[in-house]
Amino acid sequence: MLNFDEEKVRSDHQNGVDLIPAAEAIVDEICNQGYSNIFLVGIGGTVFYAGQIKHTIRQLGCTLPIYVENAADLLYEGNANLNKDSVIVIASLSGNTIEVEQFIDKAHEIGCRVIGYVEKLNTPLAEKSDYLVNTVGGEYYWWYTVALRFMKNAGQFDDYDQLMEQIKALPDNVVQIYKDADDQMKEYAEKYCDEPITYLIASGNLEDWAMCYGTCIMEEMQWMKTRPVSGANFFHGTLEVVDRDIPVMVIKGEDQTRPQMDRVEKFVNRISRKVTVFDTKDFDLIGIDDKFRGILSPIVMRSAFMRLNVHLEEARKHPIDIRRYYKALDY
Repeated sequence: MLNFDEEKVRSDHQNGVDLIPAAEAIVDEICNQGYSNIFLVGIGGTVFYAGQIKHTIRQLGCTLPIYVENAADLLYEGNANLNKDSVIVIASLSGNTIEVEQFIDKAHEIGCRVIGYVEKLNTPLAEKSDYLVNTVGGEYYWWYTVALRFMKNAGQFDDYDQLMEQIKALPDNVVQIYKDADDQMKEYAEKYCDEPITYLIASGNLEDWAMCYGTCIMEEMQWMKTRPVSGANFFHGTLEVVDRDIPVMVIKGEDQTRPQMDRVEKFVNRISRKVTVFDTKDFDLIGIDDKFRGILSPIVMRSAFMRLNVHLEEARKHPIDIRRYYKALDY
C-alpha cells in the first residue's frame, strides 16, 4: 500500500485509547466541583470535530447544556450563557490556533475553566489550558470521552462503560479499515482528482465530518473546489445544480439519520453518472457491538478517507503539506 505506516496508524489510535482515563479524571473533577454549562469551542477542523460529537450526544438523548461554538464567532457575537461556571473544552494539534487563544483569554477573564487536548507542549494553548491532555493522534477519543463522560455522570448514558471497554478494540479495527478502503479510494482519486467541483453529502454525525473533509483536506490541502451539504438541506437548493457531470460523494453512516442519505442516494443516482457511495457499513468492527456503530461512524469514515488523502496526493502530484496562503501569509 502506498505511503502506509501500519504501526503509526495503530499507535495513534492506541494513544487515543490511552488518554481516556486522564480525560475521565478531568471530567469527574469538574463534575465534583460543579458547572453551569459546557462549551465545545474550536475553529476550522476542531469545531467540525466538536459538531460531530454534538450530533452524537443529541441522538443519545443528552439534555445537558452543551454548546458548540466557533471561537471567532464567539469572540465577536458572544453567548449570553457564558459565565464564570462555564467549562470550555478545546482541542488543537498545533497548540497555537490564534482565534482559540484569544477566546480562552476572554474566558479566563470571566473565570471559566478550560480543559484542553493539545498535541504540542510548550505552546500557547497547552499553557493556557487549566486541565491538559497531551498525546498524538487521539483527538476523536478526546471529544468522545469528555462529552460522553459528562453524560454518564449526569445519569444520561448507561452504556458508557461498555462502550469505553469496547473502544479498546478500535486500533486494530482502524488498521484493517485503512487496508479495506484502499482500492476504492485509489479508484476514486484516479477517476475524479481533476473535477472542477465535488459535492459531498452527509448527515447526522457525518455532516460536520464531510464539511471538515471538504474544507480542510480537499480545499486546503489539495486546492480542489468542493461543496459539502447536509442530507437534510440537499433537497432545499443543491439538488437543482446536480447534473449528469457533477461528481457526488454520498457519505453514509449508521446513526439515526441514515434514512436521509438513503433518500439522497436514490435521487442522485437518477441524475448524475458520477456518484460514489462511501458507507461505514462496508467495514467490520470486530469486538464492538452493532449498537455502537452509529456512534463510531466518524472514526470509521475518517479512517477510510485517510487513504483518499494519500491517493489524491499521488494523483494530483500535490503534497498535502503545501499551502499558498494558510499560515504562509500574514492575515
